[in-house]
Amino acid sequence: MTIYSPKLIEEYVLETISRVRVIKEQCENLLSKDFASQAPKNLAQTHINICHYLETAIKSIYKDIDWKNIKKIESSFILLQTTDSIIREFGSHIRYIDGAQTQKVPWGLISPLEKYLKRFLSDVEILFRPQWKYNYAIIPTNLYEYYSKTLSSYETHVKNKNLSEILKPLKKYFYIVSFPSIERENILLHCLLGHEIGHLEAKTYISSRNKEFLKLIQDKIADVVNQRIKKPEFKNVPEEIMPQIKQEITQAYLKETSEIWERGLEEILSDIVGSFLFGPAILFSNLEIALQDLNGLDITPGKDNNYYPPWRMRLRNIYQVQRDLKLFPLQKKAFQSKPIYNNVSKGFKLVENIIQEKSDEQMLKSNDLLKIAYEEIENDLVNAKRLILIKLSELFLLLNPDSFYKNLSHLIEKIDFGVPPNPYENSISKRKPAAIVEIINAAWFYKLSWKYRLFDKKNQFNENIFSKRERMNRLALKAIEYADMEKDYSDWSSEKNRKPS
Repeated sequence: MTIYSPKLIEEYVLETISRVRVIKEQCENLLSKDFASQAPKNLAQTHINICHYLETAIKSIYKDIDWKNIKKIESSFILLQTTDSIIREFGSHIRYIDGAQTQKVPWGLISPLEKYLKRFLSDVEILFRPQWKYNYAIIPTNLYEYYSKTLSSYETHVKNKNLSEILKPLKKYFYIVSFPSIERENILLHCLLGHEIGHLEAKTYISSRNKEFLKLIQDKIADVVNQRIKKPEFKNVPEEIMPQIKQEITQAYLKETSEIWERGLEEILSDIVGSFLFGPAILFSNLEIALQDLNGLDITPGKDNNYYPPWRMRLRNIYQVQRDLKLFPLQKKAFQSKPIYNNVSKGFKLVENIIQEKSDEQMLKSNDLLKIAYEEIENDLVNAKRLILIKLSELFLLLNPDSFYKNLSHLIEKIDFGVPPNPYENSISKRKPAAIVEIINAAWFYKLSWKYRLFDKKNQFNENIFSKRERMNRLALKAIEYADMEKDYSDWSSEKNRKPS
Protein backbone atom coordinates (compact mmCIF):
# COMPACT_ATOMS: atom_id res chain seq x y z
CA MET A 1 0.00 0.00 0.00
CA THR A 2 1.51 3.39 -1.03
CA ILE A 3 1.03 6.67 0.77
CA TYR A 4 -1.29 7.69 -2.06
CA SER A 5 -3.78 4.86 -1.59
CA PRO A 6 -7.47 5.90 -1.50
CA LYS A 7 -7.79 4.39 1.98
CA LEU A 8 -5.00 6.49 3.54
CA ILE A 9 -6.03 9.69 1.78
CA GLU A 10 -9.66 9.20 2.80
CA GLU A 11 -8.63 8.77 6.45
CA TYR A 12 -6.41 11.84 6.23
CA VAL A 13 -9.28 13.91 4.82
CA LEU A 14 -11.51 12.75 7.67
CA GLU A 15 -8.97 13.86 10.29
CA THR A 16 -8.40 17.18 8.55
CA ILE A 17 -12.13 17.92 8.47
CA SER A 18 -12.32 16.91 12.13
CA ARG A 19 -9.66 19.50 12.97
CA VAL A 20 -11.60 22.17 11.08
CA ARG A 21 -14.78 21.37 12.99
CA VAL A 22 -13.02 21.41 16.36
CA ILE A 23 -11.72 24.93 15.61
CA LYS A 24 -15.21 26.00 14.55
CA GLU A 25 -16.74 24.60 17.75
CA GLN A 26 -14.11 26.33 19.87
CA CYS A 27 -14.88 29.65 18.19
CA GLU A 28 -18.63 29.15 18.58
CA ASN A 29 -18.07 28.45 22.26
CA LEU A 30 -15.91 31.56 22.62
CA LEU A 31 -18.65 33.70 21.06
CA SER A 32 -20.76 32.99 24.16
CA LYS A 33 -18.04 34.40 26.45
CA ASP A 34 -17.74 37.95 27.70
CA PHE A 35 -15.33 40.30 25.95
CA ALA A 36 -14.40 43.91 26.63
CA SER A 37 -14.61 44.83 22.94
CA GLN A 38 -15.97 43.60 19.64
CA ALA A 39 -12.56 42.73 18.13
CA PRO A 40 -12.27 39.19 19.62
CA LYS A 41 -15.81 38.33 18.54
CA ASN A 42 -15.08 39.59 15.04
CA LEU A 43 -12.02 37.35 14.86
CA ALA A 44 -13.97 34.36 16.22
CA GLN A 45 -16.74 34.80 13.64
CA THR A 46 -14.14 35.15 10.89
CA HIS A 47 -12.56 31.84 11.91
CA ILE A 48 -15.97 30.16 11.88
CA ASN A 49 -16.44 31.45 8.32
CA ILE A 50 -12.94 30.29 7.37
CA CYS A 51 -13.64 26.82 8.76
CA HIS A 52 -16.76 26.49 6.59
CA TYR A 53 -14.73 27.74 3.63
CA LEU A 54 -11.83 25.33 4.11
CA GLU A 55 -14.09 22.36 4.79
CA THR A 56 -15.81 23.00 1.48
CA ALA A 57 -12.39 23.31 -0.20
CA ILE A 58 -11.17 20.01 1.29
CA LYS A 59 -14.24 18.14 0.09
CA SER A 60 -13.89 19.68 -3.37
CA ILE A 61 -10.18 18.77 -3.61
CA TYR A 62 -10.91 15.18 -2.59
CA LYS A 63 -13.82 14.80 -5.02
CA ASP A 64 -11.67 16.09 -7.90
CA ILE A 65 -8.88 13.53 -7.41
CA ASP A 66 -8.17 11.58 -10.59
CA TRP A 67 -7.44 8.14 -9.13
CA LYS A 68 -6.11 6.85 -12.45
CA ASN A 69 -3.27 9.39 -12.61
CA ILE A 70 -0.57 8.99 -9.93
CA LYS A 71 0.89 12.47 -10.55
CA LYS A 72 -2.52 14.11 -10.10
CA ILE A 73 -3.11 12.03 -6.96
CA GLU A 74 0.23 13.25 -5.65
CA SER A 75 -0.49 16.93 -6.41
CA SER A 76 -3.97 16.66 -4.84
CA PHE A 77 -2.53 15.07 -1.71
CA ILE A 78 0.11 17.80 -1.41
CA LEU A 79 -2.70 20.36 -1.66
CA LEU A 80 -4.60 18.54 1.10
CA GLN A 81 -1.46 18.53 3.26
CA THR A 82 -0.98 22.25 2.63
CA THR A 83 -4.59 22.89 3.60
CA ASP A 84 -4.16 20.87 6.77
CA SER A 85 -1.04 22.90 7.61
CA ILE A 86 -3.02 26.12 7.17
CA ILE A 87 -5.79 24.78 9.41
CA ARG A 88 -3.32 23.92 12.15
CA GLU A 89 -1.73 27.36 11.86
CA PHE A 90 -5.09 29.15 11.96
CA GLY A 91 -6.07 27.00 14.93
CA SER A 92 -3.20 28.51 16.91
CA HIS A 93 -4.80 31.94 16.45
CA ILE A 94 -7.68 30.92 18.71
CA ARG A 95 -5.40 31.72 21.64
CA TYR A 96 -5.72 35.40 20.75
CA ILE A 97 -9.50 35.23 21.14
CA ASP A 98 -9.37 33.11 24.28
CA GLY A 99 -6.85 35.45 25.91
CA ALA A 100 -8.99 38.52 25.20
CA GLN A 101 -11.82 37.41 27.50
CA THR A 102 -12.83 40.11 29.96
CA GLN A 103 -11.48 38.35 33.06
CA LYS A 104 -8.02 38.07 31.44
CA VAL A 105 -7.57 41.71 30.39
CA PRO A 106 -7.47 44.97 32.40
CA TRP A 107 -11.14 45.50 33.17
CA GLY A 108 -12.60 48.74 31.92
CA LEU A 109 -9.45 49.76 30.04
CA ILE A 110 -9.80 47.97 26.69
CA SER A 111 -12.86 49.75 25.28
CA PRO A 112 -11.73 53.31 26.21
CA LEU A 113 -8.22 52.53 24.94
CA GLU A 114 -9.61 51.27 21.63
CA LYS A 115 -11.73 54.40 21.22
CA TYR A 116 -8.79 56.67 21.94
CA LEU A 117 -6.40 54.89 19.58
CA LYS A 118 -9.02 54.69 16.81
CA ARG A 119 -9.00 58.47 16.72
CA PHE A 120 -5.38 58.14 15.59
CA LEU A 121 -5.78 55.07 13.33
CA SER A 122 -9.44 55.07 12.37
CA ASP A 123 -9.23 52.21 9.84
CA VAL A 124 -7.36 49.83 12.17
CA GLU A 125 -8.89 47.27 14.53
CA ILE A 126 -6.81 46.05 17.47
CA LEU A 127 -7.26 42.94 19.58
CA PHE A 128 -5.56 43.36 22.97
CA ARG A 129 -4.59 40.19 24.78
CA PRO A 130 -2.23 39.04 27.55
CA GLN A 131 0.76 36.81 26.92
CA TRP A 132 2.89 34.79 29.33
CA LYS A 133 6.11 36.21 27.89
CA TYR A 134 7.06 39.46 29.60
CA ASN A 135 6.79 41.88 26.71
CA TYR A 136 4.57 44.58 25.28
CA ALA A 137 4.45 43.74 21.58
CA ILE A 138 2.50 44.07 18.35
CA ILE A 139 2.37 41.22 15.85
CA PRO A 140 3.22 43.15 12.66
CA THR A 141 1.14 40.88 10.41
CA ASN A 142 -2.16 42.36 9.24
CA LEU A 143 -4.44 39.36 9.82
CA TYR A 144 -6.99 40.45 7.22
CA GLU A 145 -4.33 40.58 4.52
CA TYR A 146 -2.73 37.35 5.73
CA TYR A 147 -6.01 35.41 5.68
CA SER A 148 -6.99 36.89 2.33
CA LYS A 149 -3.70 35.92 0.63
CA THR A 150 -3.66 32.47 2.20
CA LEU A 151 -7.22 31.61 1.24
CA SER A 152 -7.22 33.15 -2.24
CA SER A 153 -5.69 30.01 -3.78
CA TYR A 154 -8.85 28.06 -2.86
CA GLU A 155 -11.27 30.24 -4.79
CA THR A 156 -11.32 27.74 -7.68
CA HIS A 157 -12.36 25.00 -5.23
CA VAL A 158 -15.05 27.06 -3.46
CA LYS A 159 -16.96 28.70 -6.27
CA ASN A 160 -20.17 29.59 -4.46
CA LYS A 161 -18.54 31.58 -1.61
CA ASN A 162 -17.03 35.05 -1.92
CA LEU A 163 -13.80 35.48 0.03
CA SER A 164 -14.63 39.08 0.94
CA GLU A 165 -17.81 37.81 2.61
CA ILE A 166 -15.83 35.22 4.56
CA LEU A 167 -13.58 37.96 5.96
CA LYS A 168 -16.32 40.56 6.34
CA PRO A 169 -16.32 40.57 10.18
CA LEU A 170 -12.73 41.87 10.18
CA LYS A 171 -11.61 45.37 9.33
CA LYS A 172 -9.16 45.59 6.42
CA TYR A 173 -6.39 46.26 8.96
CA PHE A 174 -6.51 43.93 11.96
CA TYR A 175 -3.63 43.53 14.42
CA ILE A 176 -2.86 41.69 17.65
CA VAL A 177 -1.26 43.69 20.47
CA SER A 178 0.01 41.83 23.54
CA PHE A 179 0.88 42.82 27.08
CA PRO A 180 2.48 40.80 29.91
CA SER A 181 -0.21 38.88 31.78
CA ILE A 182 1.42 39.63 35.14
CA GLU A 183 0.99 43.38 34.47
CA ARG A 184 -2.76 43.10 33.83
CA GLU A 185 -3.68 45.44 36.67
CA ASN A 186 -0.65 47.74 36.39
CA ILE A 187 -2.19 50.93 34.98
CA LEU A 188 1.21 52.66 35.01
CA LEU A 189 2.64 50.54 32.18
CA HIS A 190 -0.36 50.19 29.89
CA CYS A 191 0.39 53.48 28.12
CA LEU A 192 3.22 51.47 26.50
CA LEU A 193 0.49 50.07 24.25
CA GLY A 194 0.68 53.48 22.56
CA HIS A 195 4.26 52.63 21.59
CA GLU A 196 3.07 49.36 20.03
CA ILE A 197 0.46 51.20 17.96
CA GLY A 198 3.24 53.57 16.96
CA HIS A 199 4.94 50.68 15.13
CA LEU A 200 2.22 50.85 12.45
CA GLU A 201 2.93 54.52 11.81
CA ALA A 202 6.69 53.95 11.93
CA LYS A 203 6.58 51.12 9.39
CA THR A 204 4.59 53.29 6.98
CA TYR A 205 7.20 56.03 7.19
CA ILE A 206 10.15 53.62 6.88
CA SER A 207 8.71 51.89 3.81
CA SER A 208 8.48 55.29 2.11
CA ARG A 209 12.14 56.02 2.87
CA ASN A 210 13.92 52.71 2.25
CA LYS A 211 15.12 53.36 -1.30
CA GLU A 212 16.20 56.92 -0.54
CA PHE A 213 18.13 55.76 2.52
CA LEU A 214 20.13 53.23 0.48
CA LYS A 215 21.03 55.95 -2.03
CA LEU A 216 22.16 58.30 0.74
CA ILE A 217 24.56 55.84 2.34
CA GLN A 218 26.20 54.43 -0.82
CA ASP A 219 29.21 56.76 -0.76
CA LYS A 220 29.68 56.51 3.01
CA ILE A 221 29.67 52.72 2.87
CA ALA A 222 32.12 52.83 -0.05
CA ASP A 223 34.52 54.89 2.10
CA VAL A 224 34.24 52.38 4.96
CA VAL A 225 34.90 49.46 2.59
CA ASN A 226 37.92 51.20 1.06
CA GLN A 227 39.37 51.72 4.53
CA ARG A 228 38.66 48.09 5.42
CA ILE A 229 40.51 46.58 2.45
CA LYS A 230 43.62 48.60 3.32
CA LYS A 231 44.02 46.58 6.50
CA PRO A 232 46.76 43.92 6.77
CA GLU A 233 44.27 41.06 6.52
CA PHE A 234 43.77 41.90 2.81
CA LYS A 235 47.45 42.39 1.98
CA ASN A 236 47.93 39.00 0.31
CA VAL A 237 44.58 38.84 -1.50
CA PRO A 238 45.12 38.34 -5.27
CA GLU A 239 44.34 41.49 -7.20
CA GLU A 240 42.01 39.73 -9.65
CA ILE A 241 39.53 38.66 -6.93
CA MET A 242 39.67 41.90 -4.93
CA PRO A 243 36.71 43.49 -6.84
CA GLN A 244 34.53 40.52 -5.96
CA ILE A 245 35.55 40.64 -2.28
CA LYS A 246 34.97 44.38 -2.23
CA GLN A 247 31.49 43.93 -3.70
CA GLU A 248 30.61 41.23 -1.15
CA ILE A 249 31.75 43.41 1.76
CA THR A 250 29.83 46.37 0.34
CA GLN A 251 26.60 44.37 0.06
CA ALA A 252 27.01 42.97 3.58
CA TYR A 253 27.63 46.47 5.00
CA LEU A 254 24.67 47.94 3.12
CA LYS A 255 22.41 45.19 4.44
CA GLU A 256 23.57 45.54 8.04
CA THR A 257 23.44 49.34 8.02
CA SER A 258 19.93 49.18 6.58
CA GLU A 259 18.86 46.82 9.38
CA ILE A 260 20.42 49.09 12.02
CA TRP A 261 18.65 52.12 10.55
CA GLU A 262 15.29 50.41 10.17
CA ARG A 263 15.18 48.87 13.67
CA GLY A 264 16.50 51.97 15.41
CA LEU A 265 14.18 54.33 13.57
CA GLU A 266 11.16 52.05 14.08
CA GLU A 267 11.62 51.84 17.85
CA ILE A 268 12.34 55.53 18.38
CA LEU A 269 9.50 56.62 16.09
CA SER A 270 7.13 54.30 17.96
CA ASP A 271 8.29 55.94 21.19
CA ILE A 272 7.58 59.36 19.73
CA VAL A 273 4.06 58.38 18.66
CA GLY A 274 3.35 56.95 22.12
CA SER A 275 4.83 60.07 23.70
CA PHE A 276 2.56 62.37 21.72
CA LEU A 277 -0.47 60.23 22.59
CA PHE A 278 0.16 59.60 26.30
CA GLY A 279 2.33 62.48 27.47
CA PRO A 280 4.71 62.23 30.45
CA ALA A 281 3.34 58.83 31.54
CA ILE A 282 5.14 57.05 28.71
CA LEU A 283 8.44 58.66 29.70
CA PHE A 284 8.28 57.15 33.19
CA SER A 285 6.92 53.84 31.86
CA ASN A 286 9.85 53.47 29.48
CA LEU A 287 12.29 54.32 32.26
CA GLU A 288 10.79 51.53 34.36
CA ILE A 289 11.14 49.03 31.48
CA ALA A 290 14.69 50.28 30.77
CA LEU A 291 15.68 49.48 34.35
CA GLN A 292 14.81 45.82 33.68
CA ASP A 293 17.41 45.53 30.90
CA LEU A 294 20.53 43.70 32.09
CA ASN A 295 22.49 45.30 29.22
CA GLY A 296 22.02 48.76 30.69
CA LEU A 297 20.96 52.05 29.12
CA ASP A 298 23.70 52.07 26.46
CA ILE A 299 23.06 48.70 24.81
CA THR A 300 25.02 48.40 21.55
CA PRO A 301 22.69 47.64 18.59
CA GLY A 302 23.66 44.29 17.07
CA LYS A 303 22.40 41.03 15.63
CA ASP A 304 22.12 39.47 19.09
CA ASN A 305 19.56 42.09 20.20
CA ASN A 306 17.87 42.66 16.84
CA TYR A 307 19.67 46.02 16.50
CA TYR A 308 17.75 47.52 19.42
CA PRO A 309 18.55 51.22 19.98
CA PRO A 310 20.09 52.39 23.28
CA TRP A 311 17.58 53.12 26.05
CA ARG A 312 19.27 56.40 26.86
CA MET A 313 18.65 57.62 23.32
CA ARG A 314 15.03 56.45 23.44
CA LEU A 315 14.41 58.26 26.72
CA ARG A 316 16.05 61.39 25.30
CA ASN A 317 13.67 61.47 22.34
CA ILE A 318 10.59 60.83 24.50
CA TYR A 319 11.68 63.57 26.88
CA GLN A 320 12.18 65.98 23.98
CA VAL A 321 8.58 65.44 22.84
CA GLN A 322 7.40 66.50 26.31
CA ARG A 323 9.53 69.63 25.98
CA ASP A 324 8.18 70.29 22.49
CA LEU A 325 4.60 70.00 23.77
CA LYS A 326 5.53 72.27 26.72
CA LEU A 327 4.38 69.59 29.13
CA PHE A 328 7.66 70.10 30.95
CA PRO A 329 8.72 72.08 32.91
CA LEU A 330 5.56 71.57 34.97
CA GLN A 331 3.08 74.41 35.34
CA LYS A 332 3.52 75.32 38.99
CA LYS A 333 0.25 77.24 39.11
CA ALA A 334 -1.67 74.08 38.14
CA PHE A 335 -0.60 72.19 41.26
CA GLN A 336 -2.44 73.01 44.46
CA SER A 337 -0.07 70.75 46.39
CA LYS A 338 3.52 71.96 46.55
CA PRO A 339 4.88 68.50 47.56
CA ILE A 340 3.25 66.92 44.48
CA TYR A 341 4.74 69.59 42.22
CA ASN A 342 8.19 69.21 43.80
CA ASN A 343 8.25 65.40 43.72
CA VAL A 344 7.00 65.12 40.12
CA SER A 345 9.55 67.75 39.08
CA LYS A 346 12.22 65.60 40.74
CA GLY A 347 11.05 62.67 38.61
CA PHE A 348 11.59 64.71 35.45
CA LYS A 349 14.94 65.94 36.77
CA LEU A 350 16.03 62.35 37.32
CA VAL A 351 15.35 61.57 33.65
CA GLU A 352 17.12 64.79 32.65
CA ASN A 353 20.24 63.68 34.50
CA ILE A 354 20.16 60.31 32.72
CA ILE A 355 19.78 61.71 29.21
CA GLN A 356 22.33 64.50 29.66
CA GLU A 357 25.02 61.84 29.64
CA LYS A 358 26.14 61.19 26.04
CA SER A 359 27.71 57.76 26.54
CA ASP A 360 25.21 56.26 24.08
CA GLU A 361 26.17 58.72 21.35
CA GLN A 362 29.87 58.08 21.93
CA MET A 363 29.27 54.34 21.67
CA LEU A 364 27.41 54.75 18.35
CA LYS A 365 30.19 56.92 16.90
CA SER A 366 32.79 54.27 17.71
CA ASN A 367 31.41 51.92 15.03
CA ASP A 368 31.37 52.99 11.37
CA LEU A 369 28.08 51.31 10.44
CA LEU A 370 26.28 52.44 13.58
CA LYS A 371 27.52 55.98 13.00
CA ILE A 372 26.23 56.06 9.42
CA ALA A 373 22.84 54.58 10.35
CA TYR A 374 22.23 56.86 13.33
CA GLU A 375 23.24 60.01 11.46
CA GLU A 376 20.41 59.21 9.05
CA ILE A 377 18.07 58.27 11.91
CA GLU A 378 18.65 61.71 13.40
CA ASN A 379 17.70 63.37 10.11
CA ASP A 380 14.67 61.14 9.65
CA LEU A 381 13.38 61.82 13.15
CA VAL A 382 13.13 65.53 12.40
CA ASN A 383 11.02 64.91 9.30
CA ALA A 384 8.93 62.07 10.74
CA LYS A 385 8.17 63.96 13.94
CA ARG A 386 6.92 66.89 11.86
CA LEU A 387 4.58 64.60 9.89
CA ILE A 388 3.25 62.97 13.07
CA LEU A 389 2.73 66.40 14.61
CA ILE A 390 0.69 67.52 11.59
CA LYS A 391 -1.44 64.37 11.67
CA LEU A 392 -2.17 64.62 15.39
CA SER A 393 -2.94 68.31 15.07
CA GLU A 394 -5.45 67.65 12.29
CA LEU A 395 -7.09 64.95 14.44
CA PHE A 396 -7.18 67.28 17.50
CA LEU A 397 -5.09 64.78 19.45
CA LEU A 398 -2.21 67.04 20.49
CA LEU A 399 -1.94 67.42 24.25
CA ASN A 400 -2.35 71.06 25.23
CA PRO A 401 -0.36 71.91 28.38
CA ASP A 402 -2.98 74.33 29.73
CA SER A 403 -5.91 71.92 29.46
CA PHE A 404 -3.73 68.91 30.35
CA TYR A 405 -2.58 70.35 33.67
CA LYS A 406 -5.76 72.25 34.46
CA ASN A 407 -7.49 69.38 36.26
CA LEU A 408 -4.62 66.94 36.86
CA SER A 409 -4.08 68.12 40.44
CA HIS A 410 -7.77 67.53 41.16
CA LEU A 411 -7.56 63.94 39.83
CA ILE A 412 -4.41 63.23 41.86
CA GLU A 413 -6.16 64.37 45.04
CA LYS A 414 -9.08 62.06 44.28
CA ILE A 415 -6.73 59.06 44.16
CA ASP A 416 -5.16 60.19 47.43
CA PHE A 417 -8.61 60.26 49.06
CA GLY A 418 -9.43 56.78 47.72
CA VAL A 419 -11.91 58.01 45.09
CA PRO A 420 -11.77 56.94 41.41
CA PRO A 421 -10.43 59.96 39.47
CA ASN A 422 -12.97 59.70 36.66
CA PRO A 423 -14.55 63.19 36.73
CA TYR A 424 -13.31 66.62 37.59
CA GLU A 425 -16.04 68.59 39.28
CA ASN A 426 -16.50 71.71 41.33
CA SER A 427 -20.16 70.86 41.72
CA ILE A 428 -22.59 68.22 40.47
CA SER A 429 -23.75 70.59 37.72
CA LYS A 430 -20.19 71.35 36.58
CA ARG A 431 -18.90 67.85 36.08
CA LYS A 432 -16.90 66.45 33.19
CA PRO A 433 -15.48 62.93 32.66
CA ALA A 434 -11.70 62.80 32.60
CA ALA A 435 -9.89 61.48 29.52
CA ILE A 436 -7.95 58.21 29.64
CA VAL A 437 -4.67 60.10 29.16
CA GLU A 438 -5.42 62.37 32.10
CA ILE A 439 -6.25 59.45 34.39
CA ILE A 440 -3.10 57.47 33.53
CA ASN A 441 -0.91 60.56 34.02
CA ALA A 442 -2.69 61.37 37.29
CA ALA A 443 -1.81 57.86 38.51
CA TRP A 444 1.83 58.31 37.52
CA PHE A 445 2.09 61.75 39.13
CA TYR A 446 0.42 60.38 42.26
CA LYS A 447 3.03 57.62 42.49
CA LEU A 448 5.89 60.03 41.86
CA SER A 449 4.59 62.24 44.68
CA TRP A 450 4.96 59.52 47.34
CA LYS A 451 7.32 60.47 50.12
CA TYR A 452 7.23 57.15 51.97
CA ARG A 453 10.28 54.90 52.20
CA LEU A 454 10.10 51.33 50.89
CA PHE A 455 11.86 50.10 54.04
CA ASP A 456 11.22 51.71 57.43
CA LYS A 457 13.77 52.72 60.07
CA LYS A 458 13.85 49.15 61.33
CA ASN A 459 14.67 47.98 57.79
CA GLN A 460 11.28 46.27 57.49
CA PHE A 461 9.41 46.25 54.16
CA ASN A 462 6.66 48.85 54.20
CA GLU A 463 3.53 46.87 53.30
CA ASN A 464 1.52 50.09 53.29
CA ILE A 465 3.26 51.21 50.10
CA PHE A 466 2.38 47.94 48.38
CA SER A 467 -1.26 48.36 49.47
CA LYS A 468 -1.19 51.96 48.29
CA ARG A 469 0.07 50.88 44.88
CA GLU A 470 -2.66 48.23 44.57
CA ARG A 471 -5.35 50.73 45.53
CA MET A 472 -4.03 53.26 43.02
CA ASN A 473 -4.22 50.69 40.20
CA ARG A 474 -7.78 49.69 41.07
CA LEU A 475 -8.95 53.29 41.38
CA ALA A 476 -7.39 54.32 38.06
CA LEU A 477 -8.79 51.30 36.18
CA LYS A 478 -12.24 51.92 37.61
CA ALA A 479 -11.96 55.62 36.80
CA ILE A 480 -11.21 54.89 33.13
CA GLU A 481 -14.23 52.58 32.97
CA TYR A 482 -16.57 55.06 34.74
CA ALA A 483 -15.37 58.03 32.67
CA ASP A 484 -15.95 56.10 29.45
CA MET A 485 -19.47 55.12 30.52
CA GLU A 486 -20.26 58.67 31.54
CA LYS A 487 -19.00 60.07 28.23
CA ASP A 488 -20.99 57.49 26.26
CA TYR A 489 -24.13 58.41 28.19
CA SER A 490 -23.48 62.12 27.75
CA ASP A 491 -22.97 61.69 23.99
CA TRP A 492 -26.11 59.54 23.73
CA SER A 493 -28.14 62.05 25.75
CA SER A 494 -26.94 64.99 23.65
CA GLU A 495 -27.73 63.12 20.43
CA LYS A 496 -31.19 62.20 21.73
CA ASN A 497 -31.97 65.80 22.66
CA ARG A 498 -30.92 67.00 19.20
CA LYS A 499 -33.38 64.71 17.44
CA PRO A 500 -36.83 66.18 16.72
CA SER A 501 -39.60 64.63 18.82
